[in-house]
Amino acid sequence: MNSFKLLKIDHLIHGITSREGGVSTGVYSSMNTGIFGDDDRDNVLENIRLALIELGTDAKTIILAQQIHSKNVVIIDDKTDFNVMEKVKLENTPLKGFEMYISAQTDGLMTNRNDVILVTFYADCVPLILYDPVKHVVAAVHSGWVGTAKAIGAEAVRKMVSVYGSNVSDIKVGIGHSAGICCYEIGDDVIDALKLEFSVQSIRDFVIPKRYGKYMIDLKEANAKLLRDAGISPKHIEIDPDCTICNPEKYHSHRRAKGGKRGMMSGIVQLK
Repeated sequence: MNSFKLLKIDHLIHGITSREGGVSTGVYSSMNTGIFGDDDRDNVLENIRLALIELGTDAKTIILAQQIHSKNVVIIDDKTDFNVMEKVKLENTPLKGFEMYISAQTDGLMTNRNDVILVTFYADCVPLILYDPVKHVVAAVHSGWVGTAKAIGAEAVRKMVSVYGSNVSDIKVGIGHSAGICCYEIGDDVIDALKLEFSVQSIRDFVIPKRYGKYMIDLKEANAKLLRDAGISPKHIEIDPDCTICNPEKYHSHRRAKGGKRGMMSGIVQLK
């Protein structure tokens, strides 16, 4: 389980799982929290339970993001009607006693409630955890290259400000382990998508051209730039340097599996 020094604050529980310390087997070994995949459901739920124990969460309501590579950030507040969400059946499972809901078609979850646990999923894409310690608001965000091109990180900042009255100068962000510039090759299609949000000059700061229309991209730095441009202080951004592709013992990776079966990691947050 990875965490951020910047976010080790008394009233915030947070972490991003690795592939270590779980009960799944085979290609999913061992800490696979990907509930939307083909792994044994009880194994996945047990992995989530183990992750919650390691983090020390105490809330009993879990909200999962059903991700679609969008810029949608859903607010979970006192007005949220869980009845409109899909409820996961947990009777006679390792998570008996919890309630679990799926927030459809979203890549970000945000809350100021301390009775919910927010969970997002990753296997090369960039995990973002944003926290405002003044307004006591937290968000977990999934930002792959599509979400980055749509500036979902900046959208989360905007919602913290517009919905909760956050001051941008107070927001702190952790950028988690994901595909690194050492291994993450992209093509012109990704560059064209990025040009909708980034200038050609700024793209050069996180993309290295190769040959034949191929490039290496630092997607973590691209997200950091979006956050800085949204007003987040560079001193309030912490970046995990690990690459998920070239660390097969520690991390699941969609690209390393070449689109085949593989596990997922999760960003998990709860306010205290």
